[in-house]
Amino acid sequence: MRIFIDTEFTDFVNPELISIGLISECGNHEFYAELPVNVRRCNEFVIKTVLPQLAKSNDAQYSLKRLTSELSNWLLQFQLQDAVICFDYVGDWTLFCYAMNYEIPQWLRYENIYVYLNDRKLEEFFIKNNLRSHHALNDAKANRFAFEPLRKK
Repeated sequence: MRIFIDTEFTDFVNPELISIGLISECGNHEFYAELPVNVRRCNEFVIKTVLPQLAKSNDAQYSLKRLTSELSNWLLQFQLQDAVICFDYVGDWTLFCYAMNYEIPQWLRYENIYVYLNDRKLEEFFIKNNLRSHHALNDAKANRFAFEPLRKK
């Protein structure tokens, strides 16, 4: 079972996790969480593009401790399904490891799928669903939609 992931973070130089979104290959299982944001650590792009898309409810707000616990529990449903975390940027994997307190289950594998993403389908996903990119869950869903395992860029 592939699990598509995306993260949003403060800056490329010293990234701090802002949000994380995951969706299962079948599309039936989603996870989304946001951490408190230190705006002073955010670059201008993040302030203008990412922060306005954050949820306006407390349901998405997690402490790091709660995120680690709930994400670990959410992942357990895939334990017997040959689970693979799929990302398009290695920083997503690094921030996922951080969110998991660097305690990655042995049964969980990972793969950079950047070369298997169809750029046209990525764009189509956002247009068709009237969504903006640079939201962790939306981007994870877009990657799921645009993933073509036999494609290489």
